[in-house]
Amino acid sequence: MKHGNSFLRLGGLLCALAPSAVLAYSGGPPDRFANNPPNYNNCTACHFSYELNSGDGDLELQGVPAEYVPGQTYPLTVILSDPDQQRWGFEVTVLDDADPFAQGGSMVVTDPLHTQISEDVDGTEDYLKHTSEGTYWPSDGPAEWTFDWVAPDLPSVTFYVVGNAADGDESFVGDYIYARTVSAVRGEPTPVMMSTWGRVKSLYSQNR
Repeated sequence: MKHGNSFLRLGGLLCALAPSAVLAYSGGPPDRFANNPPNYNNCTACHFSYELNSGDGDLELQGVPAEYVPGQTYPLTVILSDPDQQRWGFEVTVLDDADPFAQGGSMVVTDPLHTQISEDVDGTEDYLKHTSEGTYWPSDGPAEWTFDWVAPDLPSVTFYVVGNAADGDESFVGDYIYARTVSAVRGEPTPVMMSTWGRVKSLYSQNR
């Protein structure tokens, strides 16, 4: 934990020394900052004014089924709100619970004006995040971003999502960062019931 805190402090210092990065991040945060394993990095590395999840706002990922069917597509929505904030951002990834470096299904961009997707350099994890238009500046919120998820044939997955509720002053200070996780498991196949005529034929065959 001490190593992780040192990393966050170092990240905050580096961000403070590079103010031009603020405008760059308005077009989407770097990969691997969705508070996901194995390092659990998030946007407080740069937006260091407040502790994670310390604001009065809320972050939700809606639409994730408790049990999913492999290959089925599910429409999902990220919702971020916070009083008095004016600019918004997010990043989400979904990982196989058995392997933190493996994707848990496929995320699909359905709103290219407000969202984009980038594949990790190792080709293992995808990160869906806001675009510049997707910061909704200026707006009182709540901000919403939609995308599709194609469920994998895996026992279980977890979504990791981080939201940045920013004050819009184009600095790293005064912004609240939120992180959430949502888990889901593969559902059991639904047994196919025989029709009434099929059951009659089955009983007839057994009694012959």
